[in-house]
Amino acid sequence: MPSSLATQLAQSTSLNAALLVDRARRKPTQSYLFTGREAEKHDLESIHALAYNAFIQLCQWNPAIQGYENALFSDAAKGLDRTLLPVVEAKEVDENISAFLPLLGKNLMEMPTGRVLEWLVRRFR
Repeated sequence: MPSSLATQLAQSTSLNAALLVDRARRKPTQSYLFTGREAEKHDLESIHALAYNAFIQLCQWNPAIQGYENALFSDAAKGLDRTLLPVVEAKEVDENISAFLPLLGKNLMEMPTGRVLEWLVRRFR
């Protein structure tokens, strides 16, 4: 016979617990570098750290991209959710991304570029 505590815990279990645990029903994490399950292992902080270090390396190869550090790779950008911004600010982010992406073209096949693109996909969707 279950104890009183076990009965109380069983009653307080969320009816939606199966949905929360079932990965098959959740929208997969969007990723440029990783598969869905692998992408879920990397949080935004770790992706930012990878991307920022890659960005520094890319700046050595192409100094023209340095001007995008504050807009796309700063701590402020790390906390930015483009989908929640007012239209004018979201458009500014879009313009920065649109101007930045062509600068990556000649290094597209390099690992640092992949890490930067992963950040852009994750943070700015």
